[in-house]
Amino acid sequence: MGQAVLSICGRSYRISCRDGDEDRISRLGNEIAVRADRITGSLGSVPEGQLLVMTALMLADELADARAGIAPPAAAAPVVDITRLARIVERMEQLARV
Repeated sequence: MGQAVLSICGRSYRISCRDGDEDRISRLGNEIAVRADRITGSLGSVPEGQLLVMTALMLADELADARAGIAPPAAAAPVVDITRLARIVERMEQLARV
């Protein structure tokens, strides 16, 4: 029997799985960790049980959208302040001349 060790919010979880499934379980655990980190990053410290439920709801929502054929939202393009960027470039050029 295989085992994968998942690290989620600073805690390790040893998960038994079929031989050969260790990498897949680790990747899935990483997906859970990313979502849990997103929640704690937004809300701060959350009790473990509540974090589990909130993470499960986030994943269930994504799964429901996928089953309904709803595409995930496209990543928003970063907003660039061209004026500020131009000032930074000018300052860098000035510093390079010194």
